Amino acid sequence: MSELLSFLWWSFLPGMVTKWVQNIYYRIVYRAGANIPKPGQPKYELHRRRIYIIVVLTYLIYTIVEVIYSIPPNYYNLLGVNQDFTPKELKANLRKLQLIYHPDRNSENQAESTFILLRKAYDTLNDPIKRFAYDRFGSDINSWNHCRTIRDYILVGKNYSTGFYLGTGLLLLILNILGKGQFGRFWRFVAFFGVACLEASLILNPNSTSFLSYIMKNFVIFEQIKIIRQLFITIFIALSQVGPVLFPSDNKEDLRPFLYDLEILSNIASDEIKNQLRSGFYPFRDDQNAQNELKKKMEKLVVDNYLHQNDPDFVQMYSQVHQRIVTSRKKK
Repeated sequence: MSELLSFLWWSFLPGMVTKWVQNIYYRIVYRAGANIPKPGQPKYELHRRRIYIIVVLTYLIYTIVEVIYSIPPNYYNLLGVNQDFTPKELKANLRKLQLIYHPDRNSENQAESTFILLRKAYDTLNDPIKRFAYDRFGSDINSWNHCRTIRDYILVGKNYSTGFYLGTGLLLLILNILGKGQFGRFWRFVAFFGVACLEASLILNPNSTSFLSYIMKNFVIFEQIKIIRQLFITIFIALSQVGPVLFPSDNKEDLRPFLYDLEILSNIASDEIKNQLRSGFYPFRDDQNAQNELKKKMEKLVVDNYLHQNDPDFVQMYSQVHQRIVTSRKKK
């Protein structure tokens, strides 16, 4: 659902903001009564493209920053330890924080809930299996009560990941069928499967992607996955918006294949007509008198056809004669 909402926002928000910013820009730059560029003019379209690109890039940066800062504190942050903590350090920090947020010592409304959350964070990080699951799937594992082993957690987490990729893949397929977002379509699908492989690598073997861990070393694996997913969705939607503006297509379809097909069909029709004519004239092949008679009738047919098309008097006379013949036949 979030991917669909993101697409909808990207579909109309940049265009709406571009129009709004362009109107403000013209009010500031052009004085009253000046010749302001109008829609459809080259200068207006040039300004629109530039402002549109700036708006999209700004919105892209905003969404990425918003995702990063919207991530709530993880259990490591709550307990004030690094991801390479020692059991002694973890327990010492828990005792210090429990003294601060103990309901008997702290009368704030959130003190009790924070006290309970600290204990839950400690129990999770102090258990190697739960910590493995938390690092990869986040606090959702608290509701996976039936899981006991690492394999159990991976199987349940796989279902959550599958839901995301099925939804996103279906959205990409629908956009492809509707002809939307055609710019960079091939690389979008390549990146889609690349992100899926990267996520699988992070879950099953995080040490194999040390470069990513170095870039986002302050984030837990499940937070890295969330950021990577959002980057994929946001960047490629942004590219589908900016790409056609940066590299406009003249939309001129190559007609050469159609002309080639038309030529083939014309040749086939011509050969068929020739065969029909040969079949029609075949009975006259060895009869010279019949050929002469046929030639006279064809010449007369050509002349009559010409007169029918170019001589109104002939057409009128022909109609009168034809009517007399029909009338005389009826009397008989």
